[in-house]
Amino acid sequence: MSIVLFVLIVDQIVKVYIKTNFEYGESHHILGGLLNIQFVENPGMAFGFEYGGALGKYILSIFRMIAITVIIVFLRKTLKKDEINLAFIVCLSLILAGAAGNVIDSMAYGLLFDRGGGYPGIAQWGGSYAPFLQGQVVDMIQFNVHWPEFVPKLGGNLVFSPIFNIADSAISIAVLAFLFFPKRILPQETTV
Repeated sequence: MSIVLFVLIVDQIVKVYIKTNFEYGESHHILGGLLNIQFVENPGMAFGFEYGGALGKYILSIFRMIAITVIIVFLRKTLKKDEINLAFIVCLSLILAGAAGNVIDSMAYGLLFDRGGGYPGIAQWGGSYAPFLQGQVVDMIQFNVHWPEFVPKLGGNLVFSPIFNIADSAISIAVLAFLFFPKRILPQETTV
């Protein structure tokens, strides 16, 4: 559970810092320009994908809360077993932390901040721009790596253009680990 708490705390500290110190759309290049910190918000899923307006946002939030509950129950059962696959626990913990981080934004940010979803100036604590479960998710990380000019149709474009956050990163790392190392991570059935 320390992984979950660590990711959640870092995710929320970074999001609140960005929301209360950056103007919407403000951008800064770091790491020699390889990474872009750009403040945007999205009403939907990871990487800015949307899902059907306000009703879709409620459905997505409820789905996330159900997924969080299922993962917590599954983690508790897994931790009670004699043999524990640490990589599996870490991956589930990353997914749990990422899902919870974005749910916190949806649940609370609309109630805690005075602005959301594209606005002039810097957001302030207080006020309310959206009801419960309708808050915008704060995103800020973008890889600033471009395809070489000689690559047909892709040359000069960003290799990966979505802007994301630490919660999205945690989920993505876990999913990639499951995809690339399934035999090491997924529990193997033992035969007697």
